[in-house]
Amino acid sequence: MRLLSLIITLSIIGFLVKTQLDPSSSSTRYEEAIGVDDTGVPKVPTSPKEFDKFEKDMTDFMQSSADKRKQEIEDALK
Repeated sequence: MRLLSLIITLSIIGFLVKTQLDPSSSSTRYEEAIGVDDTGVPKVPTSPKEFDKFEKDMTDFMQSSADKRKQEIEDALK
C-alpha cells in the first residue's frame, strides 16, 4: 500500500514539474488575462535557446531608448 501511494505521489509531482518546465506553456494566457500591451520592451525568455535573441533585443531596446532620450534633450535645449 505504501509503495502504491509513493508511486502515485511521484507521478503527480513528475507531471507538475513537467508542466511547469514545458516551454510551450508560456505566460501568454496570463498576459491576455491582465491585458498587457506590447510596450516595445523585449519579452523575457522562457527557454535557454531564446537568450541570444533576448540579448540582441535588449541591446537594441537600450540603444533606441538612449537615442530617443538624447533627441528629447536636444529638442528641449533648442
